[in-house]
Amino acid sequence: MNRRLSNFLVSLLIVGLASPLASAQTKPASAVATVNGVAIPQALLDQNVRVNIAQGQRDTPELRQAIRDELVNREVLAQESARLGLDKTADAQTQWAQVRQTFMVEILLNDYARRNPITEDALKAEFDRQIVAMKDEQQYRVSLIVTATEPEAKAILARLKKGEAFTKLASELSIDPSKKNAGEVGWVVAAQILPAISNVMVNLTKGSLSVAPIQTPAGWNIIKLEDKRAFVAPSYDLAKNDIRQMLLQKQRFDYVKTLRDKAKVVQ
Repeated sequence: MNRRLSNFLVSLLIVGLASPLASAQTKPASAVATVNGVAIPQALLDQNVRVNIAQGQRDTPELRQAIRDELVNREVLAQESARLGLDKTADAQTQWAQVRQTFMVEILLNDYARRNPITEDALKAEFDRQIVAMKDEQQYRVSLIVTATEPEAKAILARLKKGEAFTKLASELSIDPSKKNAGEVGWVVAAQILPAISNVMVNLTKGSLSVAPIQTPAGWNIIKLEDKRAFVAPSYDLAKNDIRQMLLQKQRFDYVKTLRDKAKVVQ
């Protein structure tokens, strides 16, 4: 199979949760195949194609055939699982309830976001608010090495103190996504990162390391202050996407809180 098709299976699983193949409809208006009399709708194939296109794939006959084959395989496997009664076990029922709940939550939140879009005015207002709030802040250019355990972090810190390059060890040993940039996180203000790190960061001098590993939910952190400067405001166009994501997260939080406050919860 072409390597460009290698990522479509994950998308197929996600879309498949929304459109169960073992439908009660025995003869849909359009079907790409049937498996032991169960129809696989054309709409399911089309939906998977759209997901893959959104992830950078091209709509080609090869892609469609690969998805069609996988849909058939999945239906064959699903039917065999049902024949063996695997879906009737207590563990399977619990897992299915969780999958269904996750799916219902996501379609609800996506629907709410669709009905309440983040407007350009809201983005611009939040951008202006942040610029005013941070105009007197210092910015820090930070690099990071994160390990799963404290002993690992202490061993790396000892190697750094002996003169090994931070960039080399970050690229090789860090478990943080910043390892692809040799540990560099970029310019941040203290409010943008966890207090456990920012409280140390603001007291470092240019080029210095944290004296000990810092524990956070992500692991054990060794930080290096590369540089610092007075706050430099990004352009609106550069900041807009990050602001949109922040406002979407706040919108979700507020919506969940509103529903939770209305619900009768007994613990």
